[in-house]
Amino acid sequence: MRRARRIVAAALLGGALTSLTVAALALAAVDATDATVTLQVAARGPGSVSADAIGGVAAKLCDEREGQNDCRWTYERGTSVRLTAVKQTGDGNSFSRWSESDCGTSSSCTVKLDDDLTSVVAVFAPLRLGVKFSGAKGSATVSANPAGLPCLDELENDELFCGRYPPRTPVALTVTGGSFTSWNDVGDYLCEPPNARTCTIVVDDEPTWAGVRFGGAGQPTPPTSISVEFKLRKSGNGSGRVTASNLDCGTVCRANFNFGKPITLTANPDDGSLFDGWNGVCAQTQLTCRFPAGPITSIRATFTKDATAPTTPGAPVIGGRTRSSIAISWAGSTDNVRVAGYRVYLNDAPAGETQTTAYTLEGLKCGRTYTVAVDAVDGLGNRSPRASVTTQTRPCALAARLAGVGVGRVSGLRTVVATVRVNRATSARLRLLRGGRPVLTARFSVAPGTNRLRLRVPRRFPPGPYRLATSIVNPDGGTLTLPGRGVLLPRP
Repeated sequence: MRRARRIVAAALLGGALTSLTVAALALAAVDATDATVTLQVAARGPGSVSADAIGGVAAKLCDEREGQNDCRWTYERGTSVRLTAVKQTGDGNSFSRWSESDCGTSSSCTVKLDDDLTSVVAVFAPLRLGVKFSGAKGSATVSANPAGLPCLDELENDELFCGRYPPRTPVALTVTGGSFTSWNDVGDYLCEPPNARTCTIVVDDEPTWAGVRFGGAGQPTPPTSISVEFKLRKSGNGSGRVTASNLDCGTVCRANFNFGKPITLTANPDDGSLFDGWNGVCAQTQLTCRFPAGPITSIRATFTKDATAPTTPGAPVIGGRTRSSIAISWAGSTDNVRVAGYRVYLNDAPAGETQTTAYTLEGLKCGRTYTVAVDAVDGLGNRSPRASVTTQTRPCALAARLAGVGVGRVSGLRTVVATVRVNRATSARLRLLRGGRPVLTARFSVAPGTNRLRLRVPRRFPPGPYRLATSIVNPDGGTLTLPGRGVLLPRP
């Protein structure tokens, strides 16, 4: 009985070990699959590409250079491969560029294989442009501008034109004669506009094909080309999204395209970031970049943080002043993204915000000198230097008071002294009246504050009661008359 139990236990343990082994092998198989990636290499035009994996893997050569031909090799994920473009011998042949935009125009390019599929195309010059037709062409011919290099009798039965051009050359094709219907309006290589006898096509592939049809014939079927994996990379210390018809990077930054298929990318920087270019494929200032897939299989979009402040606003211009307000305006600032608004300062203290280029400061004191300044701010809070001006509110309303009247006598000379207090610089007139009639008048300049005005009385004026009348000139217009005061003039 005990032996039977040991046999059963051993069987169960063996089964468990077998299951674990199978699971481990399955997991290893998954890991092995995930650990390998594919490199797609193609040459376009008169040349070939050698691939030398850094780390000892044997070099490979790809001389598939036109149409549907390419090379596909498997490597361990993370392998760096040095690709070298080798032009064919012959007059006028040259290497043009890599589809990996970071590689530039050097004949050597190193790529690190981190994705399941990486496509790299080497473009050589010249590339062939052919025009295929369908239908009864009759006496029709096709001419090209520029004419291009001759194709050395490479025309086929269903071709009307063949020429060789540098990559990215736009060529105007013109159909003469025949019952022209249209150019192809479907496919990856389109000659536009399709319904005019003259259209334009850009030479990108080897060969690049245009199709033209005559009479009621259907569209010709140009040879197909390879499909490539296009990758978008984002870089920089800013953030944003890049979108296309089947890309949203964001989330999806890779897609498969037919060689020559136009791609239109649109950059959308996030708030606080700027778009800083397409690493040379399109102009740095363009938010939209259009190019053909295949000749380009990788592009890098750069976003940077906005650290640039707006320009300094124009010097504030005084538009109007009252006793309690100052209105200003200024020439607007500029910014590399946009100006979000302006802040106004009063004697260096923030006084208000505005999104326009004008502001009115209110609640001020009359007759005061103020320094008014303004700066601009962008959406990330970058502030410009301030522009400032010094100005005043309008003077306060005239206030005047006759604080006192007295008579002094020194060595027989009599002087009427009037103490006048005013808040503004102006002038005053004193009149000495006897029996309601003026007998002595004098004018004085007065300053803000307390003024002592002295009216000297000649000896001929008899002693007795007089009256002093005081009037102040109002700088805003008119005259302010102060209450009269009685004066008892002593003997001389």
